[in-house]
Formats: sequence, structure tokens, C-alpha cells
Amino acid sequence: MQASAFNLCNRVLRKRYDDLFEAAPNAFIQQSSDWAEVIGALGPDEGIFLLCHDAGRDVAGLPLYLYEHPLGNLLTSVPQPGPMGGVFFKDGLSPKHTDAVYRTLIGAALEIARRRRCIAMTLISNPLTDDLVFYKRHLSPTYVLENYSQVILLDKKESRSHGHRNNVNKVRKAGYRMRFCETAQELESWFSLHEERHRALGIEPLNPQIFKNFFEVLQPRQKARLMLIYAGNRIVSGAWYIYHRNIMDVFMLSADAGSCKTSPNFMNTDLSIAWAKDRGVKIYNWQSSPGRDSGVYSYKKQWGSLEKAYYFVTKLLCKPERIARLGLQTIKDAYAQHYLVPYAVFDQGFHNKYFKKG
Repeated sequence: MQASAFNLCNRVLRKRYDDLFEAAPNAFIQQSSDWAEVIGALGPDEGIFLLCHDAGRDVAGLPLYLYEHPLGNLLTSVPQPGPMGGVFFKDGLSPKHTDAVYRTLIGAALEIARRRRCIAMTLISNPLTDDLVFYKRHLSPTYVLENYSQVILLDKKESRSHGHRNNVNKVRKAGYRMRFCETAQELESWFSLHEERHRALGIEPLNPQIFKNFFEVLQPRQKARLMLIYAGNRIVSGAWYIYHRNIMDVFMLSADAGSCKTSPNFMNTDLSIAWAKDRGVKIYNWQSSPGRDSGVYSYKKQWGSLEKAYYFVTKLLCKPERIARLGLQTIKDAYAQHYLVPYAVFDQGFHNKYFKKG
């Protein structure tokens, strides 16, 4: 079993990687080569893809991103907002072959990290396949950070309360209408809503370029849509949904502050779930939440969501003292939108190995 590394300029290997990805129903769009076109310039991050092949068969892939910085380079499968995935592979691999896939890909990734003089490498496990054991076995991580996503299993019977159903019925009668974003002007109007809402909550809005890239890169390839809810001619809710076959992510859901009492986000979520089912989506992935006691977590839970754990698995390629000397604020500034180490090491100590979000 071997792994071939390539970038987007290698059309032959990219085509093989893309064909494998399209044949993997349970892969996340964040694992695709298309995702590199979306986020590559934001870091900027250099996309490096690994294609695992065995006796002429392509069996697995792993997306990596190199972030170069004077304080130390970083190799990761999780740059920029909304990370998901890590290793993906063909259905039907035996346990023996699955273990060999992770061993091959992790070994190749470590070789790249060392060759490119990285101070750390972080990979992300899959919340749907429980593959942490392979990362522990073949990476021997310095740190593991446990996170969680919330998902709705769309092929299972719905489990919503009577009160929740009443709320959905109420918002359906509010006179809203839905349409998908089709123009750059609509995208700009929605981003203004997103920006205003985030600043009101004391949260830094995301870089508008990522949404522009969704519109220009993913949407034409039928991998993303922005669902808008209108009250008359005014956008009161909008959500970017990014998807690949069985899995759809709720990447960003924003509502107009003045319309929150009439809950246009309820309509957005309700219609997007129905739309996802029509597309054959089986996993509606909310991604993570600020905390289990947050309103965001409660909102997701009331739709019948389940928790799925996943992990940031980090291998330090320098002495911990080097990271400690940088300090937490320097790391936040220098490696913005990149994962270097769990922030908790600065409070709980660099000798600890396992951390949980929050």
C-alpha cells in the first residue's frame, strides 16, 4: 500500500482523488479538492493531498494544508472555519485494510510535516466512523482534544416535541417565503445581515471571501446553496448549506435581529431538512456548538439531534517549551483560523495529553 502526494496542479492525480471522493457517500465536502479552492487563499494555505492506492486500486484519501509562518510551519487537515473529515475511504474495506490505510496515510503526512519543517501536525477524526483508535495507534499523538458535533439522522423516525411542532407550524403561517440565492447582490445582502448579527453578539464575522467562494466555486458544482427567507423584499434569515452525497453541513445560519421573535430561522431549518431529504441526504450535520448550556446547542437539540464526538489529534514536532514560550495570545494572533495545540495546555499544563472542549 502506498500514498501519493500532489497539489491541485497535478490534474491526473487530482482526477483520481476526485473520482474516489465522489464514490465515497459518507465523505464530507471539506475532504474534497474543491475545498482547497474555497479556503486556499484565506490562510494562505497550500493544499497537499494524499491518495492511498493498493495494487492499482485507489482506496483512500487525506487532505492536508500547509501554513507557513516565521514562528514555525504547521501541517493540518483542519484550517479555516468548519473543519470536518480527516481520512476518507471506499466502502467495504476490511478491518485489516482499514488499519493499513491509516498507517500509510499518517506515515506519509508525518514525512511531509518533517520535510516542510513543521512544528506540529494536527489531523481530525471522523464523527461518523469512530476512527480515533487508528490515529492513536499510528500517530502516537502528543495531544488529543475531544469535540462534538450534533447531527440529525434523516433516515430515522423524527423525535420532536409537540411544542416544537407547534412552533414550526406557527412560523409557516408568518408569511415568509423562501428562495435560494442566485445573485451576487443577494449574497452581499445576506452577508450584511450575518455581519450585523455577529457584531451585535460580540462575535467576529467570518471572512466574506469564504462565502463568495462558496457561491463561485461550490454552488456551480452543486456542493453548496444559500437558502434565504424573505419577509416581503427583505432577507430575515439565511443559511449556507454545504454538502456531498449522504452528508450536509449547516455551515452558517444567520437571522435578522429584528425578526428573531417570529423565528425565521425555524423556517430555514425546517425547509432545509425537507430539501436535504429530497436530495437523499442521510446526515444533517450542525457542526459544533459553543457549549451544552448554550442557546445554540438547545436550538439544535430540539430538532432531534444526537451528539457525535470527534477529535483534534496533534503531534508536536518540536519541544513543548517552544510552544509555551510563544504564549497563548501570540498563537491566537499568528495562527488565526488554524489549530496548533489545545489552548487549555496553557492553563492545565503541557504535560497533559487529553482535553475536552469547554
